[in-house]
Amino acid sequence: MLAVWAPRATAGDRPPPPKLPLAEWWSVALDGPVSAGPVAANGRVYLAYASGALVARDAGDGHELWRQQKDVRLTMAADGDLLVVSSGDAVEALRGATGAGAWIVPRVKTVAPLVAHGDWVIATTDTEVLAIRAANGEIAWRRNAGGVRLAPALDGDFLYVGAQDGRLVGLALADGAQKWEQFEPGGITAIAAYRGLVYVGTGDKLFNCREGTKQGKPKWGDGYRVGAQPIGHIAVDDERVYFTALDNLVRAHDRENGNLRWPANVRLRPVAGVFASGHVVFVPGTETSDLPMLWDKTGVHAGTLALPGDEPPGLVPAIVDSPDGAIVYVVTGGLTNEWHLTKFAPAGEAALIPLADIAMPGLPYLTDPELKPIANVLQSLLVADPVLQPVSEIGWPVVLRDPPLVPLTTLPGLQLRPLSPVLPVRRGGQRPGA
Repeated sequence: MLAVWAPRATAGDRPPPPKLPLAEWWSVALDGPVSAGPVAANGRVYLAYASGALVARDAGDGHELWRQQKDVRLTMAADGDLLVVSSGDAVEALRGATGAGAWIVPRVKTVAPLVAHGDWVIATTDTEVLAIRAANGEIAWRRNAGGVRLAPALDGDFLYVGAQDGRLVGLALADGAQKWEQFEPGGITAIAAYRGLVYVGTGDKLFNCREGTKQGKPKWGDGYRVGAQPIGHIAVDDERVYFTALDNLVRAHDRENGNLRWPANVRLRPVAGVFASGHVVFVPGTETSDLPMLWDKTGVHAGTLALPGDEPPGLVPAIVDSPDGAIVYVVTGGLTNEWHLTKFAPAGEAALIPLADIAMPGLPYLTDPELKPIANVLQSLLVADPVLQPVSEIGWPVVLRDPPLVPLTTLPGLQLRPLSPVLPVRRGGQRPGA
């Protein structure tokens, strides 16, 4: 007889679960349509209005911190206390705490989203890529790179640029020197880089991986053919790379060997790509009030975030990592012209609110009781000995009587007040029944 024994899986072998649920922490009404944002960093959320206002809000409760007139139409970038925007024909850095200008680079009209990380800001124009020092706005180097419409991918000491004509270029971040150039038929439609590997989607419906530090050599052979053109943001973690295409499928591949780990179908057109945080893969859509979530291990649906309105085209949620899970800031609006900025974060216990602070009809007539020692409040009713009387004064026979009734409202320390007999006024200035 042959016995087969398999060791029991330990806790370390089990995949970590998604850090859910996420709950709505706050939602604030906005003045009007949003042209860029949200972008979140260092306890603040930034967004730009189509009317030409640039606004910073507190990430804790959403209240406005500062506002200034600045016409911003392209995706902004934030890192630490620095907010970098493209406005008109200039790239400008602002102090996140106050909105004060830190530096400005004139005569630079960007055509792709800005990249800000550490000591660098990367800007892309119609004809070149520029590396700007975040500390002072000095242009460190320029590199000819026409036809680039995607944000370059920054990884370690390298910068990777993908062009619409199919050129994929690896540059040294320090000086912009070209290290290698490869060609992808159909043009580059999506790009990301992580730990020495470059992931690209192409116009001929391929998804591929190349060695970023080894002359761009293919890592997955000829790549993997998908049902439609890969598009939008690519998410990468230590185990898998996640991307989506115009066939409404989200795919997860092994980061190293490219094996397909899972596909998942979503009921929306995920043109913005996918974002991963807290073991959750978020799939933003457009003109939908739901934000689907998938478990990164298997791709099973992990629920949706119910938004207060539809996600407008081009406004991608800002997703920030935290030790407890993902924090999501999303702008919603649409045909109703009711615009909101909403924060979702890991659910926790609700804060205790004093009764007197709750705004409800009738409650202004109630107050919290004043805390006093019970002996001071009830006095002889509970703690005092009865009054001693001489025996000669006690009548015979002894008659037992109930103590006199005292109205509850006259007891010291109890601050009960009757509710108003007048019904509250409804909106419109009429009382019920009027």
